[in-house]
Amino acid sequence: MSFLNTIEERPRDAVFLFILAQVVIWTLVPFAIAISLPLDVVSDGLGWGHEWQLGYFKHPPLPSWLVEFFFDALGDIGPFLLSQIAVAITCLFVFALGREMMGERKAAIGTILLAGVYYFSVPSAEWNHNVAQMPAWAAMTYLFYKSLKSGEARWWLLLGFAAGIGLMMKYSTAILMAVMLLYLLSSREGRARFLTAGPYLALAVCIATIAPHLFWLVQNNFPTLHYAATRAGAESGAVARIVLPLKFLASQAIDLIPAILLAALAGLFGRGMHRHDDAQANDDLRFLLAMGLGPAFLTALLSVVAGLGLRAMWGVPMWNLTGLIIVYLAGQRADRASMPRLALGTIALLIIMPLVFWFTTSYGPAQRGHVARSAWPDKIIAKNFEQSWSILTRQPLDIVAGDGWLAGLIAMRAHPRPSVFTDGDMQMAPWITPQRLAKQGALVVWRIEKNGGAPPPQLAALPHFKDMGVMQFSWPRTRKAPMLTVGWGIVPPQNPPGL
Repeated sequence: MSFLNTIEERPRDAVFLFILAQVVIWTLVPFAIAISLPLDVVSDGLGWGHEWQLGYFKHPPLPSWLVEFFFDALGDIGPFLLSQIAVAITCLFVFALGREMMGERKAAIGTILLAGVYYFSVPSAEWNHNVAQMPAWAAMTYLFYKSLKSGEARWWLLLGFAAGIGLMMKYSTAILMAVMLLYLLSSREGRARFLTAGPYLALAVCIATIAPHLFWLVQNNFPTLHYAATRAGAESGAVARIVLPLKFLASQAIDLIPAILLAALAGLFGRGMHRHDDAQANDDLRFLLAMGLGPAFLTALLSVVAGLGLRAMWGVPMWNLTGLIIVYLAGQRADRASMPRLALGTIALLIIMPLVFWFTTSYGPAQRGHVARSAWPDKIIAKNFEQSWSILTRQPLDIVAGDGWLAGLIAMRAHPRPSVFTDGDMQMAPWITPQRLAKQGALVVWRIEKNGGAPPPQLAALPHFKDMGVMQFSWPRTRKAPMLTVGWGIVPPQNPPGL
């Protein structure tokens, strides 16, 4: 029990051990299980990041740049490690905020309780724009708190920079910024901040941080906003506008249940819970509730107003304050909470959730004859198509046209890596120009699901497209699923050698 006693005596060490375990387990387990990389890593990450653009048709560029760098530097383990670095930074900012509010021991409890927030486990294995927001949101919350308490310009400047980084991760960071604005407007003290330079310094730094991306948006006729507009109003029926936000909030609540159970195990619930009497404590609780719950409820409200379809995974960055809120609501019981029991519960979750991940992404689908994205035979697919392209054209493979997943898999494994021509659409892949396509040609691929094998119309409409038939591939982990059948063709390059 000496280890558990150490956890009790040195809560800061407990936080660092939790973060270390999180990074090691959730980097190595998904890496060990995966044959290919996750969907968002391939399509929205490497497929875009390889081109180093200032923006992409669907999202801002920073997550794609980061995953490209980590993949180039570390190979397949890079994207998994990147996700956990984001989680680790999130936890450090949460711990820093907790120490400001409630002292080191309670801050440690509030941080370790994040082991029970679903988004810190299974979804964190897939680097995407939602996971990328997690550290930015945690940093913004901490810096906003410091700005309010100190009023010093440096904290407002840092807040603006963190907000700019968040927007470069995903535009939905604006939800947290809106909550912060509403929080300021909700009190006389908050409104008084607008008579100081702080908020305007933050706004100026935020705009300066995203200025290159804003310039790209103007130059490219705001493609991300057009994409977002196509999503708005998708659920315009009156019933859907009510039901979908309620389902979103319910799914978020379910994802917090393990954290609540972990808190109960540590003894945070029961007699002795009470509201805080001093004004500072009540202000801090109000801040935590606003920043911790406000984004989810504001998102649901916007869905009601705009008819925007909601996805549960949009909640990924919203719940980093869950543990601190629980600790604050626990009142005096937090002083008597059992760190050893919290540690044991956390260890159990760090064992159980990776097993859940393995079952849901590998063993379970294979037994049902389904194939997870992480179990695609990407290296074999890429090798076969590279060889076929080389035989036909005697030129390097520079462009792969198709959907972001299949074309992205081939491009990821080919050497040297070609560009992905997403759906054969130059608006989605502006790095492909008519001149480049004519000169270099393209391998064109599409998946044949059931009956018929015709290429999608946009791919078939590419200049000088030639349908070359199909290739079939076995699944590495199951014989129950039909073989993977891929239709393919080529856009011949101009004047290939030897032809």
